[in-house]
Amino acid sequence: DKHPGMRDLLGRKYGVRDPAYIAPQAWRTHLAEHQYPTHYVAEQTSHWLREHHRQHPGQPFAVVCSFPDPHHPWTPPGKYWDMYSPKEIEAPPTASASIGRPPHVQWLWEERAAGMADLEGPRMFASSKREIQEIVALTYGMITNVDDRVGMVMQTLRECHADENTVVIFTSDHGDLMGDHGLMLKGPAHYQGLIRVPFIWREPPPGGRTNYGERNDLASSIDLAPSILRRAGIAAPNGNQGLGLFSPEGTPHGSERRAVLIEENQQRAYLGFDKPVRVRTLVTHGHRLSVFQDGDWGELYDLRADPDETHNLWEAPESQDLRCELLDLMVRLLIGYADSSPRPTRLA
Repeated sequence: DKHPGMRDLLGRKYGVRDPAYIAPQAWRTHLAEHQYPTHYVAEQTSHWLREHHRQHPGQPFAVVCSFPDPHHPWTPPGKYWDMYSPKEIEAPPTASASIGRPPHVQWLWEERAAGMADLEGPRMFASSKREIQEIVALTYGMITNVDDRVGMVMQTLRECHADENTVVIFTSDHGDLMGDHGLMLKGPAHYQGLIRVPFIWREPPPGGRTNYGERNDLASSIDLAPSILRRAGIAAPNGNQGLGLFSPEGTPHGSERRAVLIEENQQRAYLGFDKPVRVRTLVTHGHRLSVFQDGDWGELYDLRADPDETHNLWEAPESQDLRCELLDLMVRLLIGYADSSPRPTRLA
């Protein structure tokens, strides 16, 4: 509505291919920085904060500022396009490693080698070193754009004098493979780059509050809701499966988790499976175990000795006791996460 002349120039059909780039889904947008969705989201958030401060000064609020980026297609606008040089990007050490690929990852590599990979869609694909360098550089541009717009919102908070009594939370819905094991995008390949997400919890600064720094602990995205509710002095509803990571005063405490459970049900039948892929993953402080509904194999990695997850211990004789222990823990977590809401109205 603000820039009607741009409506007919959106999308890859009108995107400009930069001859310096060969990566799929990488094209220059006609949108300027101030017309791009990242700026629009920050602009609307800032506008809402100012209006709230003007109309309801001192009234508590909650606002979600959700940026689509960083996300494919890789189209950072304006100065963010070539802010980072692909030649200066180091591809992950596993980008071209061919030894130890589990079957589903090997399937993606063979699909790409056969020229059958869909490089223009949302599904994972195997990628070359140069493609990885280019995509990571463009992603860094998108992330810097987001950082700058987060700065806009934080400046608005300061201008509204809300900076001193507002909790600010920064997180994401998922990570991205970004070239780990030569793969791009996301899917049922639960490497650390994909399943780990940023999580920053910023308490208001006044009153001599201590900077608590970083915590090395296991947490899950399902912990976000009960943590926010507890901080607001509200009890989490029945059936909530997350843990509150902070006290009502904002003091962090351990999650006391032995492991985190990740559940993924795909809509696609690929990776060598003839049915939509379903996988369950267990992550402890030292290991990652993944079990697929179909297939006679799995994944087990020692995250301390093998942080790049290149040595699958699933079949290793010396790891069978560990495998059984982790499978037992996974089953118990699955039982514990079974839905318990609503409660029965009458007990027998």
